[in-house]
Amino acid sequence: MTQDLRRMLTVRTDEVRNILHRHALLGVLVVAYGLLAFSVTTYFEFKISGGMVGALVWHFVNKVPQMVILVLFGRLVYLTYVAKVPNRMEVLRAEILAVVTRPERLFSGFLAFALMGSVLMSFAQLKMSIPLFHPFSWDVAMMKLDQLLHFGRHPYALAHAIFGGHYSLTIFSLTYNYWLFVTYFVLFGACFVNPDSPQRMQYMIAFLFTWGVGGNLMAILFSSAGPPYYALLGLGDAYEPLLAMLRDHANAGGMSETGIQDRLWQTYTRPNGINSISAFPSMHVASSVLMAIYGFAITRWLGYLLSAFAATIMVGSVLLGWHYAVDGYAGALIAVASWKLSGWLIRSRIGPFRGAAA
Repeated sequence: MTQDLRRMLTVRTDEVRNILHRHALLGVLVVAYGLLAFSVTTYFEFKISGGMVGALVWHFVNKVPQMVILVLFGRLVYLTYVAKVPNRMEVLRAEILAVVTRPERLFSGFLAFALMGSVLMSFAQLKMSIPLFHPFSWDVAMMKLDQLLHFGRHPYALAHAIFGGHYSLTIFSLTYNYWLFVTYFVLFGACFVNPDSPQRMQYMIAFLFTWGVGGNLMAILFSSAGPPYYALLGLGDAYEPLLAMLRDHANAGGMSETGIQDRLWQTYTRPNGINSISAFPSMHVASSVLMAIYGFAITRWLGYLLSAFAATIMVGSVLLGWHYAVDGYAGALIAVASWKLSGWLIRSRIGPFRGAAA
């Protein structure tokens, strides 16, 4: 072995060790989350089948080519119309080679990708077991709290008074349907950006807290189904005017969420059904607010763009009948708290980013 080769291998070993060190805190939290999910589902004798696991993983993985294409297209547009680089294709090719020829960058990305995939799996397992812990029982309280905070009116009535037009509902539905892709896109990007970035690690740990504490713990403690299922739970017809407006919109040919809501209920109520229903807190809003915070940590224009997306999701969650307004407010607060907590952790003696900016 030549001296140059020995030096190169030593550098590579040091880089791998450094990457593992920077992901250690996240790794410990992911393992703890996974063990909790496994223990809970084992205790209740509730297991996700291999087919369900494969479907969840594949749903994430098959979005990767779309994300890569979108990134490359966006970069090409930037080089062409913003930077106005004359040899933009050569520059883009050099940038691609700079990424794929840096094994430490790829190792860091795939390690983070595997860890965050495990977070999504643990979340899904615990969410499906929510009714085993605590059947839906907070819907009436959420409805009354909504009215209390909105001057005695249902928030959906206020939202429809402003955004209830046919085309407006379609735009909100379209945006709502793209929420998962945007979430995956930001998460995938965070996995593969600079492994030395404390903001990247702060986002991934905050992502775990947001989904674990908000999407699982708070969802269990304040178990509720949401406005589409209020009457189906035998609680009255308080949301029938909202559902009637949404059905009329769907019958008029507009993009609507009513079909999805009906299918989720059918899946939940069938024998040995799978639960995908949980209103409080809104994880659509929580994850969107977290993405906006992360966007501002990267650059201001990205923060504004993701803030507009989060605001649209917040209004859409009420407008389209998915959530009580308080679900969104709670989700936003959980996202902010998770970001602050994760920042404190990675800057403390527990984490490898001491001295990093907030």
